Amino acid sequence: RIADGRLDARLDEPDPGLSDEPAELARAINAMAESLERSRGLERQFLLSVSHDLRTPLTSIRGYAEALRDGAGLDPERSAEVILAEAGRLDRLVRDLLELARLDARQFALEPLSVDLVEATTDAVEAFGPRAADAGLALRSRGDGPIPVDLDVDRWAQVVGNLVENGLRYARSSVEVSVEQDEANVVARVVDDGPGIAPEDLPHVFERLYVAQHRPADRESGSGLGLAIVRELVEAMDGTVSAETTVPSGTAMVVRLPRSPASGALD
Repeated sequence: RIADGRLDARLDEPDPGLSDEPAELARAINAMAESLERSRGLERQFLLSVSHDLRTPLTSIRGYAEALRDGAGLDPERSAEVILAEAGRLDRLVRDLLELARLDARQFALEPLSVDLVEATTDAVEAFGPRAADAGLALRSRGDGPIPVDLDVDRWAQVVGNLVENGLRYARSSVEVSVEQDEANVVARVVDDGPGIAPEDLPHVFERLYVAQHRPADRESGSGLGLAIVRELVEAMDGTVSAETTVPSGTAMVVRLPRSPASGALD
């Protein structure tokens, strides 16, 4: 039945005390079927979300274009601005979809260099300074450097940029980025003081087109793929990324990368 696509099919669950080979096989098949069923559900949700995110700006573009054609008396300059903005949203979504497809297929290569992680992170954060200022938000970056690591600087900037962009979308007043290290890892944190993430949503934050319960209505929502791209890139760097709720409110996105072997001078 599973092979025929009926992914809700399950074997009878063995008694908990059984640990022989047939019992382990039954549990493995049930776990596989559950995983496949969840993957199919996520794929369906993903397609529905993409369709919605494509339809919304297309509807706006079409509406303004038809109004201009029919001479509805709209301000042409304002209408052009709206059409350009909506076209930009479409472009970002398509670009992120293509990027995610390449990451899924591992059709990319990392080009690591010996760099100072603090400096690389600070440079990536500073690029968002004007956007934060326009939104009335404080954006800070700190770290005790230098922390020498081997990584692809451009891909790291993409990771940091997506996390900062997500933080700015939800923050009430500030986003803070920090870099530190311990015996095994280098750790980057992007912390915002927004409404936080519900505990039941935390495991799903890095799924494609995930939308938190507290989605800001007054800020651009982005493509919804940024955090999924972050996860793919971080895992390609042999690291991990997770979301944590902070106290009293807010969210911390935490990236952990293995420390590079003791290296000499930075390139």
